Amino acid sequence: MWAAMISVIVLVTTILHGTNEPSESAMRSAFALTLSDEVRAVLDYVAETEGTVGVARIRRAGTALFEIKSFSKQGCTRAPDGGHDCGFAVEVGTVAGPLTRTVRGRFMRSGPRGLVYSHAA
Repeated sequence: MWAAMISVIVLVTTILHGTNEPSESAMRSAFALTLSDEVRAVLDYVAETEGTVGVARIRRAGTALFEIKSFSKQGCTRAPDGGHDCGFAVEVGTVAGPLTRTVRGRFMRSGPRGLVYSHAA
């Protein structure tokens, strides 16, 4: 009897809370934020090594600019650490033309930043 009751509680909890899998829009935002952080890190490095002249050169060329043109969630599996390993297809518009890739990465909930993307999956 207790085993049946526990099974029902586990089933109801799973249905109510789901897998907590990230939505496509949350994944897109997390990916864009990570990409922005990486571009900012490159600009910081160039500022340290080449100064404002190097940063101005990059900004003039537009190579630090990007736009997420399309993003499509493909599937996720729950990771042991509570995150999700997810596949997605993304098209990033750049000054050199579009970059289209199918990628797999880790999405984790992380305090005030919300969902965070990491390349490792």
